[in-house]
Amino acid sequence: MRTLVFATSLLAFGQITAQAADLTPVRMPTKIPAQQVGNWTGFYIGGNVGYGWGNYGASNSTGTFVNTNGGSAPFGFNAVSGNGNGVTAGIQTGYAWQIQQTVLGVEADWQYINSKVSTGNSAIPVLAAVGGNFSGGASVSTDWYATFRGRVGYAFGPALLYATGGIALAETKLSENATGSIPTSLFPLTYGPLGSMNVSNSAVLVGYAIGGGIEYALGAGWSVKGEYLHMGFGTNGYNLTGSLQSPAGLTGVIATHVDIKPTFDIARVGMNYRF
Repeated sequence: MRTLVFATSLLAFGQITAQAADLTPVRMPTKIPAQQVGNWTGFYIGGNVGYGWGNYGASNSTGTFVNTNGGSAPFGFNAVSGNGNGVTAGIQTGYAWQIQQTVLGVEADWQYINSKVSTGNSAIPVLAAVGGNFSGGASVSTDWYATFRGRVGYAFGPALLYATGGIALAETKLSENATGSIPTSLFPLTYGPLGSMNVSNSAVLVGYAIGGGIEYALGAGWSVKGEYLHMGFGTNGYNLTGSLQSPAGLTGVIATHVDIKPTFDIARVGMNYRF
C-alpha cells in the first residue's frame, strides 16, 4: 500500500515538472536609455574662414586749404561710397559648460579681413586766388577685427544650436591724397606745380557683435560649425592734416575732418578641437 502511494506521488510530481518546463519565461521590462547628447564641456581652439560685407557710412567730409600767402578756401573730398566687402579668416578659442542640454560659454577670436572702400579721383574746389586744379582721393579700410563674446546654446544629439553676443574691436584707417597747383605770384596771378600729399589716420574702434550658429560634433574632440555675426561701431570722427610743397617754396596745408560709421556682416565656417 505504501509502495502504491509513493509511486503515485512521483508520477504527479513529474507531471507538474513537465508542465513548468513548457511555460514561456517571463522577461522583466528594461529601461530604455535616454538619448545621448554631445559633451561640449571644456576648452577648445580652432580656425575659420568666410566672407564679410562692410559699409563705412562716410559723411561730413569738410576741410580747409591754407597757403603761405595767407589765402584760404574750404574744400571737401567726395563722400566715400560703396561696400567694403572682402574675405575674412582667423582663429578662435573659448570654454563651454554643459548643464544637461543647455550649453553656456565664452569665446574670443581674432580675424583678418580684406575690406576697403575708395572714392577714386575726386575734385577739390578751391578758390582761384588760392590755388586751382586740385584733385585727390580718399579711402577707408579695415585689416583686422576681434570679438569677445558669450554663447548660450541647446545641445541635441551631436549638434549644438547657439546664440552669441559681446564686444567687437576693429582697426579702421582713413587715407587721403591730393595734388594740384598753387599760386607762385599774385600780381600777375601765376600758378606753379605743387607736390603730392599723402596722409592717413587709424584708430581701434569699439563696438558690439551679435549673431548665432550651429556646431556639429565629429568625435575625438573635433567639431565643425557655421556662424553669422553682425558688428556695429557707431559714428567716429577722423582728423587729417597734410602739406604740399611747391618748387618755389610755397606751402599749402590741407586739414580735413571725416565722420565714419562702420558696420560689418560676417558669414563663416570653422573647425574646433576640444580638450
